[in-house]
Amino acid sequence: MKDLASFQKYYEEFMPKIFRYVYSKVSDRELTEDLVSEISLKAFEHFESYDEQYSFGGWFYGIARNHLIDHYKKFAKQKHTSLDEIENLVPDSSSPVADTERALKEGELKAAMAKLSDNEKELVTLHYLSGYSYSEMGEMFNKEENTIKVATHRAVTTLRKLLPSHVAD
Repeated sequence: MKDLASFQKYYEEFMPKIFRYVYSKVSDRELTEDLVSEISLKAFEHFESYDEQYSFGGWFYGIARNHLIDHYKKFAKQKHTSLDEIENLVPDSSSPVADTERALKEGELKAAMAKLSDNEKELVTLHYLSGYSYSEMGEMFNKEENTIKVATHRAVTTLRKLLPSHVAD
């Protein structure tokens, strides 16, 4: 029987990756915190169904991915801008030049990422933003580690070609 201590051990190890993954998809800290709370609750409620012969990270990621899909379906037609989102547009730094350069690079990176296939975006996000290893990603997608490594490398190569040279550096 699985207990709270077992779940907590896994949770502490994988929560930062899940948080980065969700944040990379929604780009809003408060929404990310809410979604991660919901995802964590779902994972805890279904922890009994977790099969320890498989990666907890892959299992947890699957819950997160499915929860995000449900979230997008639910709110797809309710696009709005909150006051918090408007406030987040104000830069925190005291250097307007640095803020502008960072914003330009982030915008160009997002635009380039949007041109990748869904699979390529997922691979880049999971490895570089969420910090999953190729081995963990292989378990998530039920593919060999080397296959994931090659596919991720190809996605990054494509992304670099899509970026202006001053951003790819």
